[in-house]
Amino acid sequence: MNKIISHLFVLAILVTPLVVNAQGKKSRLQPGKFYEAGETLYAPRFGFTAKVPAGWQGSLPRESEVFLLQTTTPDVFGEVYVFGREVSDLASLKKIWIEGTDLSESIRIKAVDPVIKGDMISSEVVGEGQSINKGNRGYIAARCNPDGPCITAFTIMPKQFYEPIKNAMEQFLLAATFEPPNNASPYATLNWNEFLANKALVTYAYVEGGSKDSEIHLCANGSFTATIKKTGFMKNQNPQYHGKLSGTWSTKGIGEQTNITFTFSEKSKLAPIEIALTIKEDKVYAGDERYFVAQSTKCK
Repeated sequence: MNKIISHLFVLAILVTPLVVNAQGKKSRLQPGKFYEAGETLYAPRFGFTAKVPAGWQGSLPRESEVFLLQTTTPDVFGEVYVFGREVSDLASLKKIWIEGTDLSESIRIKAVDPVIKGDMISSEVVGEGQSINKGNRGYIAARCNPDGPCITAFTIMPKQFYEPIKNAMEQFLLAATFEPPNNASPYATLNWNEFLANKALVTYAYVEGGSKDSEIHLCANGSFTATIKKTGFMKNQNPQYHGKLSGTWSTKGIGEQTNITFTFSEKSKLAPIEIALTIKEDKVYAGDERYFVAQSTKCK
């Protein structure tokens, strides 16, 4: 089971991520955030809306394009992988499933006997090759947007949990709704003041997760505090903007780009500076420098 599950993430580069609107009545999925039972999942590129089932929680792992649903009850264990495919009809999916997919040179999975019922296709999945755990069973189900691509849910679980996991997957998909896909930028209406309020912008000296190089806390009341090391306030700025700084901040611009202005306290005797910020694939950049966004621990 573990070997098959691990290879699923290889498939992530072949499927389209669940991308959602930055703002609006339905909130976009946030990588790394846990979604509890009852919370809404919205993917406008596929026009897909669903809710996390009771007894489950979900997340979109960072650097992954496959949404993961996991059970939270002690009596049933299961993990379901949900992803979009640029296939527009169930007949095409059925053919792909019957042909099967190579997960590695020694492991292949394929559908046993796909059944189309209404607007959903489903099937048990079996593995062929070496390192197959015969104590596991697999299941796959999918529905297609009448105006676009399909959403697939896939799992491999210990066989004693097959029926409850299978039923939960089907109910999850059947309860989902579709609308015409929307390929607009997920950040087209991003309000940067709201997005950055009570957040910390952090950059690292070496690699992701390494020692902090600079840290800027942007509070909702318009104030900021910062600890800036090395080359100064943001990369390529005048190196006199370093050390412990404070003042006020504001942004102007809605969408993928904005300019953030920092006005420093009088005692620093520093002139205000304006810096361009952009967001791409949930990553914030000042020029070509990556800044990580986290909840501030210093804003009240």
